[in-house]
Amino acid sequence: MRNLRFQSLILLSKKEKAARKIVFDPRTTLILGENDTGKSSLIKAIYSTFGADPAVVHPDWKSLGIVSAVEFDIDGISYRLLRSSNIFALFDHDGARLWSVSGITSNLAPQMADILGIKLRMQSREGEFVIPPPAYFFSPFYVDQDAGWQRNWSSFASMQQFERYRQSLALFHTGVRPNEYYAAQAAKIEADRARAELSKERDALERTATRLQAGRKVLAFDLKPEDFGNRIDELTRRASALQTKQDEIKVKLAKLHSTRAMLVEQTEIARASLAELEADFAFLRKSPDAEIVCPTCGTLHYNDFMNKFSLIADVDACRSFFLESRQEIARVEQDIEAEKQRFSSFDQDIIAIEAILNETKGDLRLRDILESESERLVDAAFASERSEIDSEVGKYDHKSGVANDVMKRYSNRKREKNIKEFFADKLQRFAIHLQIPTLPDGFFKSLYANPPETGSDQPRALLAYYYAFAHTIREYSSALTAPLVIDSPVQQDQDPANAERIMQFALSNVPDGMQLILGSVRLHNASYTGKQIELEDKRHLLRAEEFCSVYRELEPLLNSLL
Repeated sequence: MRNLRFQSLILLSKKEKAARKIVFDPRTTLILGENDTGKSSLIKAIYSTFGADPAVVHPDWKSLGIVSAVEFDIDGISYRLLRSSNIFALFDHDGARLWSVSGITSNLAPQMADILGIKLRMQSREGEFVIPPPAYFFSPFYVDQDAGWQRNWSSFASMQQFERYRQSLALFHTGVRPNEYYAAQAAKIEADRARAELSKERDALERTATRLQAGRKVLAFDLKPEDFGNRIDELTRRASALQTKQDEIKVKLAKLHSTRAMLVEQTEIARASLAELEADFAFLRKSPDAEIVCPTCGTLHYNDFMNKFSLIADVDACRSFFLESRQEIARVEQDIEAEKQRFSSFDQDIIAIEAILNETKGDLRLRDILESESERLVDAAFASERSEIDSEVGKYDHKSGVANDVMKRYSNRKREKNIKEFFADKLQRFAIHLQIPTLPDGFFKSLYANPPETGSDQPRALLAYYYAFAHTIREYSSALTAPLVIDSPVQQDQDPANAERIMQFALSNVPDGMQLILGSVRLHNASYTGKQIELEDKRHLLRAEEFCSVYRELEPLLNSLL
């Protein structure tokens, strides 16, 4: 199990030129503040920095364009995570960037799962087993004042993208299906996927082999290649000579076609130029003006004998080039035809090759033995490929079987019974402590059921549930222990006695080794050991006087993203 602990939170708004840095106590931090002092916005920003957005965010807070950073440690190793819009970057203790990603589901989730040691995979609505977003890692550890006191597992936004997510998360976080189960599940899914791909490949191979074998002749005699040894050598020599001649002609034909294409292009250019020159001469001959201004570029041209004579010379030169190009094309086409005719000279070679192929020894032709040998080589290639695929399929079958055995080992009914009994015992004790006498027996038997209470009893029942679940995580989970971040547990107009009871319970019953960050309007006479942060300024959680110092602290991290 990996243990996550928060050290500090930094909030920065360039738009407001204001910032705030909060340092947390390693055990308990109480954040007190009246309404509109920013208490909830501060608390929401903690897990939001990790890509777990709360169910409700005030639009005024969104408009500030907050950059947030959380300094934390995992099993004593310190890191700093920076979030700017949907860009996330992780830095080590010395400020070296370890990675940066954009987007939560596809890019951030795998990175966070890796550093937190989360092996959980959940089935998407498309049937794929995928790494869920960070909100699913932290759901048991965060209670949002806007949604968390209405229904369990609802403090983060967009939790409905996985069906029956409450059941999946309850089984994972309590350790009924521990980290090892999901690691094995991922290995099995990967092995089964690879095996399925190989099976498709083998099926395609079999279909191809069947088609090739369908048109074969069945020879009822033994094939002896050595009987045709000298004729095979002669066949090879003649075929090689024929191939060489054909290759020479192909090279010549390619060059001739290239030359013809170039000449055709030149001829077309000459044809167009000749037409333009003849049109210009006809225009000058008909025009009575001694000077002509070009309507396009405004250039002055003299319509005298010298210009007309020069134009006639250009026309004659262009016409001569055009005719020469046409003659050259005709010559190249003759050469192309001559090279094509050379193929007819290969008839004797082809006849000789056919004669060799049709020579017989008894009832056997050389053609038959060559065809049979080629078929044998093809069959051998298919057999080799089939054997390799079958070997790989066997390996993946073994991997899938091993992973399945691990999954069965961690789907232990006795272990599940012990976990549920531990959770039920804690929940009953906490319900009694918080004076919730009417909870039905069925609620205690489920790891993920929502308490059926209403009014002021509902938030107390949920508080008992959250703490019982946290104790169960601490006792049985092999995955992650994260800080409990709870906002405003005193809900629904609790009477003074219940308000004090709620606060004292929340501060005194945190599982050993688990950090608590608790927000409330008042302490309600509860006592605790830890740190207290008081927020006093209405609508001014961020401070202008902290902007410069906080910006200097974050500037190297922000620059590393550029």
